[in-house]
Amino acid sequence: MASASIPASPSPWTTPHPSPPPTYSPPLSFPPPEDLVPTVTRLHDIYSSVDLPHQTSRWHALVARFKALYDRPMTFVARSPGRVNLIGEHIDYSWFPVLPMATVHDVLVAVCVLPQNDPVADDRIILSNVSSSKYPTRVFNTRDFQDPFFEISTTGTDVDWSAYFLAGLKGALMFSKLCAAETSPLPTMRILVDGDIPPCAGLSASSAFVCSSLLAVLAATTSSTIEKSFLVNSSVISERVLGVNSGGMDQAASVFGVRDHALLVDFRPLVSAKPVRVLDTVPPLCFVLANSLVVTANRAETGPDTYNVRVVETVLAAEILARKYNVGRLEIRDGFGGTLRGFYDRVCEQEGWTMGDRESEERAVREVVRRVQETFDRDQYSLDEVAEKLGQKTEDMVRKYMTRFPIRAKYLNLRDRSIHVIEESFRVKCFSSLLASSTVHLRTLSGSESRPYFDALGALMNASQASCANFFECSCPEVDELTQIARRYGAAGSRMTGTGWGGCTVSLVRADKVADVINGLKKEYYAVRYPGLSASQLEEAVFAIRPGNGTALAKIEDV
Repeated sequence: MASASIPASPSPWTTPHPSPPPTYSPPLSFPPPEDLVPTVTRLHDIYSSVDLPHQTSRWHALVARFKALYDRPMTFVARSPGRVNLIGEHIDYSWFPVLPMATVHDVLVAVCVLPQNDPVADDRIILSNVSSSKYPTRVFNTRDFQDPFFEISTTGTDVDWSAYFLAGLKGALMFSKLCAAETSPLPTMRILVDGDIPPCAGLSASSAFVCSSLLAVLAATTSSTIEKSFLVNSSVISERVLGVNSGGMDQAASVFGVRDHALLVDFRPLVSAKPVRVLDTVPPLCFVLANSLVVTANRAETGPDTYNVRVVETVLAAEILARKYNVGRLEIRDGFGGTLRGFYDRVCEQEGWTMGDRESEERAVREVVRRVQETFDRDQYSLDEVAEKLGQKTEDMVRKYMTRFPIRAKYLNLRDRSIHVIEESFRVKCFSSLLASSTVHLRTLSGSESRPYFDALGALMNASQASCANFFECSCPEVDELTQIARRYGAAGSRMTGTGWGGCTVSLVRADKVADVINGLKKEYYAVRYPGLSASQLEEAVFAIRPGNGTALAKIEDV
């Protein structure tokens, strides 16, 4: 399979060299306020004026439901949003930067912490969910938990909704002990969850739930402030309780989100997020989200056949490439294996290349892709063949790489997965550089003058979609169709977003073309494939989106 083309773009940022792995020790000094999970007292601190009327009604309903259910007021609400990945799919677990944005849609975990002298204090956690009325085909039974929590299974082929809360609970307990935080024993808690992120749509509802659950337990058991990077790292590890080898993009986007900004999320040397404003062009650039209504892979349930296999393929490819080209032992990600970013950086060091200009970056990408194609001359290898290339016995390879997280695969595709990761990482650099340039010199451009800018961004998104479909094989026919329709009706670019195998697309659209794109999708996709959808269901399936704020702890007296 030929390598996908990489559109030209301005100079991207420099690729940093490998650094020591992250640690989870308590900070030696107090971080600046912007690095802490904020505590907010007004809904306006979370939502924009456009979204405030709807969200105010929603929070009023949550307060009333909580009081009716538990006869107690809420102590606080832990709130984490979903995310839309603009570009950089399936490269976070190879430690390459990605470019997501937080959404307005979120998961709210409302908590009442009962003092020991309360008449109903019983050391129990009662967990309820208001989402049953929104998603009548899904089951959200009330759960009642008591110690010992670690005897409760959160893995299996049919993961209960409460497992995501338990993952956050376990993570909060584990990391508070690890960091020697001043914590209290688990108090009696009454909890009500309200989520408006469509489940199994590739918008990271599960990660948002784990983030908000972990934050809720930490807030209930400690008075310490919580660093955003700590919450991200803790949430990543917590979600792995569910058997998901998460890379960290979803959690970082949810926690670090900034209104009207995308986030350039990097994972080396530690997780960080650089806000990049996205709304400064004339006409403004907008994003349209379209749900294929094909249920995307629930990573906790189908990961052994899809997501976890892709992680293993990229890790094994990196290890084999490092061995063949004698670049030295790669830095290990989370005790699991080397990364393609580690190999890429070592090649650049080996060749003496200084990154920072487009020509050098593209030369490095081409060279690494050449080495990938030289090493893997076909797309499918049996486990025995992969082990031979790795210089290990098959049983040793399986034990090391394919048992920590569940895997079901007889053949692995190391070539195409690696090509996607390397070229997608370059597209992220180009896209983020273009977005950053919009805040410098594109604010006063007329529509005709800004057309090449939109086209350049769109070409990168389209190349990403082609690579996801052909190299990483994580798209599906319905998603492919949505992207094609969106482009026909005026989108500069359109691609899948999220884990894949269903879920949503995100399209880059000029503000004056948004209505055309949405109407075109309704006419050619939803009216044909889902003719029975109501007007309200259509509004929930396809709509314009804006980047929203990230995780917050809300203590609002008067909603």
